[in-house]
Amino acid sequence: MPEHWPRCNGEESSAPDASDLHSRRCIEFLAHFYRLNVLNSQLHAARLAKAKQKVIKPLLQQIADATRKLEATEDRYAPIGFFGEPVMAGIQYANVIFVRPEQPRIYPKPSALSSHIAIPGLEDIPESELRGPTRVFRFRHGKVDL
Repeated sequence: MPEHWPRCNGEESSAPDASDLHSRRCIEFLAHFYRLNVLNSQLHAARLAKAKQKVIKPLLQQIADATRKLEATEDRYAPIGFFGEPVMAGIQYANVIFVRPEQPRIYPKPSALSSHIAIPGLEDIPESELRGPTRVFRFRHGKVDL
């Protein structure tokens, strides 16, 4: 039943054998929403046919189980910031908008800041004064301990 498969970010989803990690996560979520779409359609058809409670009750239980599995998947990916926001069309999940987490940084971005602080007037102090006991020198802009 391909009509029950939701769209992914407004487009067709990736192939089931996609190797990209983001695509694999999207497919995992879409599979849960597909299962819910199929079950919701079955429930809707059963209610239209005025099916007995013994037919409807198992469908409701299957929907609850499928919802728990979806929530478990959401909980697994929540720490990395990956989630999907479903867009409904009636009782069907028509599209899922996914939020892609920021890629991990192996190295921090270069910074213009450094541990060296420019102190106006420091170059005027003789080098011989920069060794030995600490002395306080006063400049126009404040106090510096060397």
